[in-house]
Amino acid sequence: MMQRLTLLLAAIRATTIINGSINNNFVNAHQPTDEPTTIRLAQQTLNELFLTSQNTRLQAARIAEEAAKADKDSTAAVDTDTDVTKADDENNNDPPNDPSNQHQQQILAASSDPNLHYDGSELIQWINENGGFIHPNVKIGLDPTGNYRGVFVKTVEEMEEESGRVGGIEEEDIICRIPWELLIKPKNYAWKRYWSCDAIRELHHQFLLGDESKHAPYINYLLNQPKGRIISEWTPAGKEFLYKMLDKEVDEEGWVEGGLPPKFMKGFEDVWMDGCGGEDTELARAAFYQFTSRDEDTLMVPFYDMCNHSNDPKKLNTINSKPRRPGKPFVLRATRDINPGEQIFISYTRCNRCWHDIKYKDCTTWSYYSTSDVFDIFGFVEDFPQTWSFPVDTEDYGDEEWDEVLFCLDHDEETGTLLVTFGDNYSEDSEDWVPTSGGLRFLQDQLLRLKDVEVKMKNDEKLMASMPNYEWEMSWRYHEALMTAISAAILAADIEKPENIVEISGMEENRSEDESSDDEEDSSDDSSDDEDKSHRGRSGSDEL
Repeated sequence: MMQRLTLLLAAIRATTIINGSINNNFVNAHQPTDEPTTIRLAQQTLNELFLTSQNTRLQAARIAEEAAKADKDSTAAVDTDTDVTKADDENNNDPPNDPSNQHQQQILAASSDPNLHYDGSELIQWINENGGFIHPNVKIGLDPTGNYRGVFVKTVEEMEEESGRVGGIEEEDIICRIPWELLIKPKNYAWKRYWSCDAIRELHHQFLLGDESKHAPYINYLLNQPKGRIISEWTPAGKEFLYKMLDKEVDEEGWVEGGLPPKFMKGFEDVWMDGCGGEDTELARAAFYQFTSRDEDTLMVPFYDMCNHSNDPKKLNTINSKPRRPGKPFVLRATRDINPGEQIFISYTRCNRCWHDIKYKDCTTWSYYSTSDVFDIFGFVEDFPQTWSFPVDTEDYGDEEWDEVLFCLDHDEETGTLLVTFGDNYSEDSEDWVPTSGGLRFLQDQLLRLKDVEVKMKNDEKLMASMPNYEWEMSWRYHEALMTAISAAILAADIEKPENIVEISGMEENRSEDESSDDEEDSSDDSSDDEDKSHRGRSGSDEL
């Protein structure tokens, strides 16, 4: 197994050179700044090797062949890989620099969406006529390709046709202001309360009222949403497949444990029925699934929740303000000028542990979800930047301490470089978060296991036919994201702490007995250092 991993990682090293201009495949980019240490992982393109195209997943045979060629003639390997990348790009209709295919996922989700052509005109009119405000230059509609729905600034042509006045949205402009009376909220609302069974009960109550609800334009839209988009709503076959992919175990009481994240994966029965004492009806399920995938803490906010998600600093263009006390409105503002035709993005995880926006430094929201949480709660794999957390019981690998492999994963659009930062923005010292040897063993075992899962299951037509296409496709997209993240973390740890990799890559077999003896003499000092670092790391995590 270790020999296979060494080969796999060696091949990744050999094929991750950008246009031949980088001499060292992985460059340690320590910067003399206050920013966390960042490892820059040179990658040929973001559409090659790690993610995106189903044709270019990590394949052991192909990687081994490329690695062998690279040993003989690294220049030829670079040229060959470049040609492969160009060919893949020509056959790939995905938008550039969208490594997680969030765009494609939106198209996939929209394929069975009865609201695909919904323009929100009735909803916008209802909000404006009841004391609210929707900026006149925005619309609910399809993206220019006509493939998925979102909130956009109207085009120049649309504005000329409607009013003759053309303009975008300026920085600090209010995009929407939703009055307190139009929000669906719990009776005992509190600004810093992030979860409420009463909020779900209220949404369920409004669902029961239907057309009689004072929120009818919004309620009817929610009731017409497609089912099966979030994991807790998947079919039994889809869940079982995903759990097997993630190395999860389900105990006698139905609790999902162990393996790879998402960690909790609690569903309707756990949260609503057991936690909230709710009933099991079709409308109750609809209310639960709509609330957990669309809420802003304890609020359901019409119009606002129709915006799509991104944490990309170049895309994210808004900031919201929750009511600090009952009676106040919910407000969404522009953080920069937004041009005609541009999409309006919000962040479902703006306070995530790898946040980049200084305006949200002191967060007052629950939305610090990781990339795995986004997949669990919202049903898609987000684009970069991403936040990854892998809890590890390192006792299984000879260590006494529990470990968490925590890192931020970003990319450079121009070069295709992956960026790994161990720890997060709450970490006092990012070096304390470089994975321990036990944590790395866990990641390496999982990387090999994920590859085996792909080899054994990817072409299983009977298995694929046992579940809806959406569940099958989204499971494999998450599989790709996991392999990207784990590979990047292992390679970055190799740069930060090569002594950890040496022990587990199979290279220790080539060391002399004297070297092994020296390592043993140093082991007590190393273990005490690791113990101290592990403690500091957990303290940093607990501060959240």
